[in-house]
Amino acid sequence: MGADGTPDLVRDFVSLGGTIFNCAGGPTPWGTWLSCEETTEGEAHGWRRSHGYVFEVPVTAEAQIEPVPLHAMGRFVHEAAAVDPATGIVYLTEDTDAAGFYRFLPAERGQLVAGGKLQMLAIEGKSRFSSRFWNEPGLELPVRWVDIPDPDPAVEDLFESAVFAQGYAGGGAMFSRLEGCWYGNRAVYFQATDGGEARAGQVWGYRPSDSAGGVLTLIFESPDRSVLDGPDNLTVSPRGGLLVCEDGAGEQYLRGLTPDGAIFDFGLNILNDREFAGATFSPDGRILFVNIQGDTATGGPGHLGMTLAIWGPWEAGSL
Repeated sequence: MGADGTPDLVRDFVSLGGTIFNCAGGPTPWGTWLSCEETTEGEAHGWRRSHGYVFEVPVTAEAQIEPVPLHAMGRFVHEAAAVDPATGIVYLTEDTDAAGFYRFLPAERGQLVAGGKLQMLAIEGKSRFSSRFWNEPGLELPVRWVDIPDPDPAVEDLFESAVFAQGYAGGGAMFSRLEGCWYGNRAVYFQATDGGEARAGQVWGYRPSDSAGGVLTLIFESPDRSVLDGPDNLTVSPRGGLLVCEDGAGEQYLRGLTPDGAIFDFGLNILNDREFAGATFSPDGRILFVNIQGDTATGGPGHLGMTLAIWGPWEAGSL
């Protein structure tokens, strides 16, 4: 620590290069980080190679690693990834107006580079289910999974929804801009940023099942932007509550959400109008780390972004 109590920079280094527009990504139980490209641009847009992939970075890396695109995990507008530690299955969100919720079944647990099968979520008995106007929180919807025949289509450079189109053709469900995704409470939680009748956002929960496809439940739908406005990143606390980072049009809040759908205000960005992002708890659950996204294009206070550390006390069942 410095004399004024501010932390000293110990070291920094680049861990991954050669990729573009990386978004939320997510951790794995085997000690790596999945970095997700939020674009499918390629040579037609002036790049030297195709983009739209997931990359895996060991947390033990102390220098830049070779960027190896995981083609079998799909070429689409990726946002976040979450891994079920019991099975090693990876769940993936897609940030487009017509988005799918995907899972990747690895050929070898913990060895994503070995390939596997990509599938898109569908609702039993509701082919091509549209979630945007579904407003029945708590009702469990039985799930099935649609195989994606070609997870790495060459046409993605000009048609970013080529993967989604395959799943939708097989009856897959359509969501509106899927962003944050996190595993906790034996479920996978994910958010539709502008889903719902008010277009202010939805929070969904998927609970896997050993015997069938599992169930999907709408946890919360925002009735108004003053309640929840544009949910983006999220995390699950060690105590079971959800922390939701807003990326809305006005003031930017951190909102707390209980697993049964009760919402409350947790924090407000009083510095600027930039979004909260990248929320995660320390391994012992005592400290919440969250970012305020920077904006180097416009400058101004906090334009380079910052990371905040927040200590409890924390309340069981909420945060």
